[in-house]
Amino acid sequence: MKTRVATLERTSTTVLWDYLRLAKPRSILPHLITATSAMFLAVKGIPPLHTLWLTLIGGGLVAAASNTLNCYFDRELDGRMARTRSRPLPAGRITPQQALTFGIVIGSVGLLILGQFVGLPAAILAFIALVYYVFAYTLFLKWRTPWNVLIGSGVGGLTPLIGWAAVTNRLATTPLLLSAVVILWTLPHFWSLAVFRRADYEQAGIKALPPKGVTAAIITCSVLLVAVSLLLAPVADLGFPYFGVASVLGAGFLYQALQMKQREPLSTAWRFHAYSIFYITFLFIAMIANEVAVTGVKA
Repeated sequence: MKTRVATLERTSTTVLWDYLRLAKPRSILPHLITATSAMFLAVKGIPPLHTLWLTLIGGGLVAAASNTLNCYFDRELDGRMARTRSRPLPAGRITPQQALTFGIVIGSVGLLILGQFVGLPAAILAFIALVYYVFAYTLFLKWRTPWNVLIGSGVGGLTPLIGWAAVTNRLATTPLLLSAVVILWTLPHFWSLAVFRRADYEQAGIKALPPKGVTAAIITCSVLLVAVSLLLAPVADLGFPYFGVASVLGAGFLYQALQMKQREPLSTAWRFHAYSIFYITFLFIAMIANEVAVTGVKA
């Protein structure tokens, strides 16, 4: 009797967490922040709250579906890697059929919310992102080219386009620059993790790094990233406070990138990877804060 009760308690307290792990909420948060900033920049202030929340809910569900389906198709690969073998599918806590059903259901609900209550352009872009990530990247690119991240980074670049289209139903120069920021950030962000986990990826048979010159590639992308982030100030009519924040954050990003060349890669790769998350989060928060401040001044 005690064993049965213990099993029920374990199931009731872990099943929700296991489904959340499939959705990878930590990886979704940056996407929600970038979409939000695009919406604020599109209206030069605070967007309609119902549109904001419906876009975040719908887009978040589509992103969660993409991650879940990625876990479904990569379940055997995850079982071969030390950092992923404890995930719900390779650990056997959730069945492949359950994961597939969960991914299809939440993805369909997310697309329905976007298409019905936000707008067709945003829904189409979200659908493209889902198909691109799950089928083009997960099932094809990841296994066939060491430049898979370069090609696959376009998925993250669609997020600000979705946010912009949600409130304007069109695209412009500013969201394209936001997309470039996300793409240029994704490359060194992932490559630094791949350097840190090089042995894990090699054991799994994944070509996670460029064939040569990964440090040079990281530094090049970092320089371009900082340049585009600063270019946003005049193009998107962002104020000096944003420019100052972007400059400070960018200086830190370049410093971390240069450390990859000057010091032991494994010891610096993880610090750079961690800083990259801090960087992208607060860069886009600075954009949101700028538009909120401008709205307050106008009021």
